[in-house]
Amino acid sequence: MVVQDDTYSRVIAWLKILLPLVALGILSILFLVARTIDPAQNLPFADVDIAEITRDQRVSRPNFSAVTADGAAITLSASTARPVQGSPEIITGADIAAAIDLASGARIDIRSDSAMIDSATQIAELQGGVVLTSSENITLKTDALSVSLQASRLASDSRIELTTANSRLTAGSFFTTGDGSDADPYVVVFKDRVKLIYELER
Repeated sequence: MVVQDDTYSRVIAWLKILLPLVALGILSILFLVARTIDPAQNLPFADVDIAEITRDQRVSRPNFSAVTADGAAITLSASTARPVQGSPEIITGADIAAAIDLASGARIDIRSDSAMIDSATQIAELQGGVVLTSSENITLKTDALSVSLQASRLASDSRIELTTANSRLTAGSFFTTGDGSDADPYVVVFKDRVKLIYELER
């Protein structure tokens, strides 16, 4: 029993010395054999141009709201927006969604590909695939639309197509007048090659 105990003790003593040495040897081999790695080359955002981001001054998901002199509430949002270089009062945006809630309770929803808002003139110029949809089921499509943020004014010098449940109207341009009051109600004026197709109810 004494011999076995001595042998066991000696084995344990040697293992306490050998195992740490083996571990150190393995670590040394790993550090010597492994190639040098540049951490910057393995970062997923290493190719991002920081200077370009700083210069771009882009804002994601901005929202704009205003109340016009005639009591209409206007809201406008975009996927991105940025100021125009050299003209900080002008902001451009993409993927526009706007809404006009008139004092009468009617609502107009507007969508377009892009917009340019001039804070000096309080005019928003919408461009590309502009679609207006009113709460009275009237839809108007055009390539460009001007929206006044001071008054409920809409205007377009581009060809427009207006559809209702039983009519279709096309024109070369249009604009609105009035403030929605009893004395000066809203009026839509169509100009340039106006064509109206009306389907009689049967």
